[in-house]
Amino acid sequence: MTSRIAVVGLGALGCATLLALARKGYAVEGFEQYRVGNDIGASGGRTRQHRLIYGEGAAYTSLLQRASQLWQQLEQEQQTQLFWGGGFLTIGTPESAWFQAVENSAKQQDLPHERLSRAAINARFPRLNLDEDEEGLFDPAGGILLTHELLIASAQQAQQLGAEVHEHATVSEITANETGVDLRVNGEIRRFDRVIVTTGAWSKKLLPALPIASRRLGMSFHLGKESGFDSQAFPPTMRVTPGRAMWNTQPLPDGKNFKFFVGDAELNEQHDPQLVATEATDSLTPLLYQRIDQHVAEAVNGGHRTIVGGGTWPEAYTWDQAPLLGELATEPHVWIGIGLSGHGFKLAPALGELLAQAIAGEVDLARDWPLFSPARQFAEPQAVYSR
Repeated sequence: MTSRIAVVGLGALGCATLLALARKGYAVEGFEQYRVGNDIGASGGRTRQHRLIYGEGAAYTSLLQRASQLWQQLEQEQQTQLFWGGGFLTIGTPESAWFQAVENSAKQQDLPHERLSRAAINARFPRLNLDEDEEGLFDPAGGILLTHELLIASAQQAQQLGAEVHEHATVSEITANETGVDLRVNGEIRRFDRVIVTTGAWSKKLLPALPIASRRLGMSFHLGKESGFDSQAFPPTMRVTPGRAMWNTQPLPDGKNFKFFVGDAELNEQHDPQLVATEATDSLTPLLYQRIDQHVAEAVNGGHRTIVGGGTWPEAYTWDQAPLLGELATEPHVWIGIGLSGHGFKLAPALGELLAQAIAGEVDLARDWPLFSPARQFAEPQAVYSR
């Protein structure tokens, strides 16, 4: 391909897009303000959950299935493990809207799943605590993704296919016209035919008009007192009962310890991360620390409440919590993959492939994926975690 393309921001979607374009033979360069695989952006925190049964809507299922195929391909190419199976568990009250949405998604698309009573969960996954009126939906295709390893593997594979990766490369300005796009990188101007911006919560610095807001999530790492924290006995779990704390647990690959997140342990930053996200316990504010400490004891049996690691990571959100994917009408040749709204790691390989296919003229995003259109009408959101 003769077109020169730049990908700005090499987080989950940026690395996936870089790799997808390299697979198609484009002359593509990626720019990252830190290092690929860092713990600064939304990709920090060591792991992310994966689930195939998606209460967010059936439109996502084909993307999740394709993402799984692309992870498997990358594992084979780079000879490394990036995904740990064991399933995914959704906990809630049977009459709640979100619990029903997850179950309906499984039934409508004929996806393997199990409806589990509280007693069944207690017997099968004894490290998890449920209220008496809660039940579970088990997704056997779920598991955890290793975030830093995935980014590094994607970038390495892209480089092996001819892509260039520039680390410690800060893009401070994007200037588009009918013939191409200029990037100011570390003070110097670089010219490209197209630019794809995948800078997450930092996107307003480059594209101030984007209707996104950012927030920082607080996550913590804990030691297990006893056995039973491997992915088979302690699957990644999300509690969605309305009116109660939304929490999420994930086993760590060592099979002995776990990560914890609670939905109200967040900082609403609106336009820009006010602090550089970092995997450091002292980045948790006293309020975040208090909320995590309170809820981890309620959610997990056999784990130490002591926070042995943790941090805060920024994410960018849209009002309807669907990504912005496609070319900007107001900026010729500037494409975006922004506002992933918590979908990032689960969808990144498939969304990156979609962007590459759209660049190549193989997919019409506006027609085929209006759910993601940057031109859809909405007001700027509040950065609030809703599930």
